[in-house]
Amino acid sequence: MRVSDQSPRLPASSQSSNGRTRARATRRSVDERFGLDDFRRELVGIVSFGALIALLGAITPHLFPRTPVLHLDQARVHLGVGLLLCAFALGMLRAFRRAIACAVAGFIMCASVGLYALQHFAPQTPDRAADLSLISFNLLGDNPRGDDLAQFVIDSAPDIAVLLEAPAIHDQRQELEDAFPYSAGCLTRPNGRLHCDLAVFSRLPLENIQARPFYWIFGRLITAEVVTEAGRITLVAAHLGKPYWGDIHYDQLAELARVLGELDGPIILAGDFNSMPFVSAFRDSLHEQSGMKLASRMQTTWPALPSIALSNLGFAIDHVLVRGEATPVASERLFDPIGSNHRGLLTRFDLDGI
Repeated sequence: MRVSDQSPRLPASSQSSNGRTRARATRRSVDERFGLDDFRRELVGIVSFGALIALLGAITPHLFPRTPVLHLDQARVHLGVGLLLCAFALGMLRAFRRAIACAVAGFIMCASVGLYALQHFAPQTPDRAADLSLISFNLLGDNPRGDDLAQFVIDSAPDIAVLLEAPAIHDQRQELEDAFPYSAGCLTRPNGRLHCDLAVFSRLPLENIQARPFYWIFGRLITAEVVTEAGRITLVAAHLGKPYWGDIHYDQLAELARVLGELDGPIILAGDFNSMPFVSAFRDSLHEQSGMKLASRMQTTWPALPSIALSNLGFAIDHVLVRGEATPVASERLFDPIGSNHRGLLTRFDLDGI
């Protein structure tokens, strides 16, 4: 009987396991020889520390509501994307458990914004004709390009223009009033000087105009009834304070919710809210309590960086919201900020349902 001189073959799974073991051993010896293992560990530590900071930035706002740290949540999208990038980097550095943890946390943060959009974006009807157009634009109070700003608004010919930080166009007010026969918001101070912090210019009649107290900042909340061929719409224009101004921002949101609760019929709310819309204070006051839907979607408007692509890295703090039968057809950012640190929004509405 002939005896084979060949060694018995190992199962395929064992061969694969042995192959992986040899590959790891080879990789480890190369790392040790060139000092790469220590360098890799240092990089893992640096990236992990960055991920920890991002995670703390995401968690802290929910632990301390009604404090300035709540507004770290303004950067939820940025922190979520940062965690996903950390996950990619950790994966490349072979720190797989940390990579998975970062990926899960980043995905949850980004998914929460997507869920917000599904719940609170107003449905758009791009197939319908627009009956009403509105520009909302923070002009930057000390903007030296007042002539260009006024001419842009006149040439754009919206039905309504909500202009915030309107001192930029004080000297052009008469030109705007010639183009827009109805206006609201410019107040005469006790010293006789005209002050337009928030101004509304309209081609359509405005009735029942009220410049309401907005805590210590007067003239930053205006309500008016817009008379259209389809019927009456209540316009609410607002400019909220910075979120780090203590409780003022929260108090203004509460006051805005109270005012909206007193109003009936279709409402369009436009202005600078100095807040991302998914932050809990904004969401609770304007969506949950007031029933408003976001007509302008979530378009980044600040800061107005040199290009739209760069501006996409910014924050959506200027908004147009709607309640009732006025249906948004489309909303877009204005390409040229014309010297402002904000980009404006142009939103069109279908009023057939009024």
